[in-house]
Amino acid sequence: MSIEDVVGRVQQILQMEQQLTNPTASSAALSPTGLSPAAAADTSGGTSFSDALASAQLGSTAAAGYSAAGAADPRVQAMVSEANSLLGKPYVYGGGHGGWGPSSGYDCSGFVSAVLHAGGYLSQPVDTTALPSQPGILSGPGQYVTIYDRDLSGESGHVIIEINGQFYESGGSAGAWGGGGGVEKIGRPSASYLATFDRILHPAGL
Repeated sequence: MSIEDVVGRVQQILQMEQQLTNPTASSAALSPTGLSPAAAADTSGGTSFSDALASAQLGSTAAAGYSAAGAADPRVQAMVSEANSLLGKPYVYGGGHGGWGPSSGYDCSGFVSAVLHAGGYLSQPVDTTALPSQPGILSGPGQYVTIYDRDLSGESGHVIIEINGQFYESGGSAGAWGGGGGVEKIGRPSASYLATFDRILHPAGL
């Protein structure tokens, strides 16, 4: 990647950050290099190119509602990597419960089990009723990872997972947020949908 490409990317990041923090601000506040006028004028080394890039990346990440600390945790990174690697897999009842090897498809708990295992949790895939009692799975929302589990008697069991602000699901009910298909990223579900989950869980330490 050339320096021109990198400078262009910094400009995009800074413009996105500015739009998120102040949508009415004019992009004219940025210099042609993509840096603020003060940063562009500083040739004394007070604001280096790498400092500006790091600042822009952290700013846009924070503005998007994600946690830099969570993203840096290797367990969270492993979970995100696993979840993303399974995107597009079809919903298959019982899928993902045959072990940790590849599966042609995943049901909700098979998918969440695989994601949690990637982060160092679970010794075997479990269903929605067994998940709350697993070692290392605690009650309450997590700081970086939250599991929404439904195991009420007489209701259809289901589980979804939120990792550092991004929800993932396999199966479930379709809504304005997505869902209803195979493994996919979904938007934040409605409060009424989240209220159907009787267990809110998180992996210990996350």
